Amino acid sequence: MKGKAIITVPSKGTGAMEMDKEGVYNNVEYLPSYPGGTKALQRFFDDNLQYPTAATDNGIEGTVNVDFIVDENGKLTSPHVQGQAPGYGLEAEALRVIQKMPAWTPGKLKGKNVKTRFYLPVKFQLN
Repeated sequence: MKGKAIITVPSKGTGAMEMDKEGVYNNVEYLPSYPGGTKALQRFFDDNLQYPTAATDNGIEGTVNVDFIVDENGKLTSPHVQGQAPGYGLEAEALRVIQKMPAWTPGKLKGKNVKTRFYLPVKFQLN
């Protein structure tokens, strides 16, 4: 069996356009974006993801909800898994691939680049 990840990028943020105590926005006028868009992001996952053997051997599929900060220069920082995750190495693999990503186009608010928290569900599927 071989596995892959399907990426679904949210089209807009949620909540008020206010910064938290760390200077990070959860919602902005223009969300951060991967260079080349959603198709390029999916291609990046296709090229870099290694479905964990433990997950493949046990038939494990599921969604890992990851969030990270895209800073004013597009650099990704502070990735972590939110909520309940399927286990079997899927979380570690999602984080590994995210940490390899190139810089993104930063989020914008009132014409300025701002630190933005970005939520990315990574759906692992076996085929």
